[in-house]
Formats: sequence, structure tokens, C-alpha cells
Amino acid sequence: MKVAMIGTGYVGLVSGACFADLGHKVVCVEIDATKIARLRRGEIPIYEPGLDDIVTRNVEAGRLSFTASAAEAVPDCDAVFICVGTPPREDGDADLSYVYAAARGIAGHLSGYTVVVDKSTVPVGTGDEVEAIIRDANPDADFDVASNPEFLREGNAIDDFMRPDRIVIGANAPRARETMQTLYRPLMLAETPIVHTSRATAELIKYAANAFLAMKVTFINEIADICENVGADVQDVSRGIGLDSRIGLKFLQAGAGFGGSCFPKDTLALTGTARKVGRPTQIVEAVMAANAERKRRMAEKVIAACGDSIEGKTIGVLGVTFK
Repeated sequence: MKVAMIGTGYVGLVSGACFADLGHKVVCVEIDATKIARLRRGEIPIYEPGLDDIVTRNVEAGRLSFTASAAEAVPDCDAVFICVGTPPREDGDADLSYVYAAARGIAGHLSGYTVVVDKSTVPVGTGDEVEAIIRDANPDADFDVASNPEFLREGNAIDDFMRPDRIVIGANAPRARETMQTLYRPLMLAETPIVHTSRATAELIKYAANAFLAMKVTFINEIADICENVGADVQDVSRGIGLDSRIGLKFLQAGAGFGGSCFPKDTLALTGTARKVGRPTQIVEAVMAANAERKRRMAEKVIAACGDSIEGKTIGVLGVTFK
């Protein structure tokens, strides 16, 4: 199949390279001409184990290419993935301006039946707006909009794409569902679970997943606080509850709290959506408050360990990760 990836950030580049490795012909679109030039020279702008090899292999095979022109990439595509950033605005809601700009940018170049796929993390209803933007700009276009959220972890993204826990396909139209199934057929043959659902449900699944993981991180941190005061070992507690198959060991490592590029903005966006529909998420809001308090207490512990002042002190940080 012919595929276009709009955006060559972390999600777009990793997903595009992996789709090419599955045998599809992929064109990655990036408006930054300097970045395109670097990619064409084989310079990968992000670090991800194994990504260099996959990009090189598929560029040499003619399955992966890069361009700054949507007009060059989009026509005759079976699927066009929108993989652009959705950073938080000052009010906490997701900034969807890049998603909508991408929709406007591809609208006039659609030819033949195309599935436009939101792979960016977006609030419920974003697909409806993307559909309206494209329909308004190109009334004769033959297309559907689907949601296919990503679940890639930095440092393990290639394996997460090729051997995922599940693939979520949110498509309201049967043709779109069939196209997405064909696109992912190599992974389906490996018996990867496929969640077929509505577009709105798929959009919510990503936020719900990240909010739940953030809650798990926050829960074990609060248990760690109790452990410190009663003489218990939080690592043993974590293992003791994590070996329960209903709970699992992942995301049960006590630490400084969650951070990075996903959990803070996604929990904030989810609580914003919940408030808008009159159903505030008390648990998620409590998680956010507890996480902020955790960071404050960790800072206080560092200061106390330095004799109540960090002025002139050198502090080493081991094991820094994006989480």
C-alpha cells in the first residue's frame, strides 16, 4: 500500500519506517527543509535503538522516502497519517492547530479513496473536525477519517510497533476499517490483538491508557511514602502486588513522579474534556495533584540531605529518563 506520514517527529518517523519495513511504500512529509535534507543524507534527528538500520534498509529498498511537499506525497495514497504535535495550551487543553493545519494541507491533494488517519494524541471529536476541514476544502474528495493512536515508548519504540500489545483502529466506515486491516495485516498474521471500535472511542482510549498508567505511578509513590514511615520496603511491596496478574509489575517503580512529553499533557487534556461534558474526573485530578506534591517533597528531601541548603552544592542525578 502507499502511505504518507505527515510529520517526521518521533511518532511519524518511527511509524513510517516500520510501515516501510512491513512492505508498504511510505513517504514522510516534513515542512522543515533542513530536516528533510538531513534525513535524505541518512542523519536521524532522534535517538531510538534500531531506527537507523530500519531507515537505511528501507530507503535503499525504495520503500521509504522524504519530502517537504504534500503535493508530492499525498496523491494516490491508500492512507495518510497525521503525526504532528498536540502540545498543551495555557488553559491545559490540547493545541490542535498543527493537526488542523495538516488536514488543510493534504485536503487538496487527495485522489482516489484515502483513509486520513489521526495518529496524534487528540481529544474526542478531533476526527470530526478533521473530516469537516477536508470536506469543506475538497467537497469531491473520496475519503474517510480514522483514529489509530500510538503506544510507543521511547527507547523501545521499534519493538512496540512491531510487537504491540494491541492495535486500536477507530473507524466508522467499513471501507476505512478494511484499509486499516490491510495496512496492519503483517502484524495481524502474528496474532496481534486488534481493537475495532468507533473513532471517538479510539480517541479516548489513548487518553484513558495514559491516565491509568499515570495513576499507577502515583499510587506506588504514595505507598512509598507510607513505607518510609512504617519501616516497610516499597520495592518488596511493589513486587508483592505486581505479581498479581490483575495488577502487573510495570509502572510500579517508586520515584520522583511522572513527567515527560505525554503523561502531564494527556492527564491535563483528559480532565479538560471531562469538565467540558460535565463529568469531572476526580481520580485523575487527584493523581495530578498528588504527582505535583510528590515532586515538591522530593525537592525538599534533596535540600534536607544537603544540610537544608543547596547553595554551592553539586547534585548528581542517576538514571534520568523522559518519564
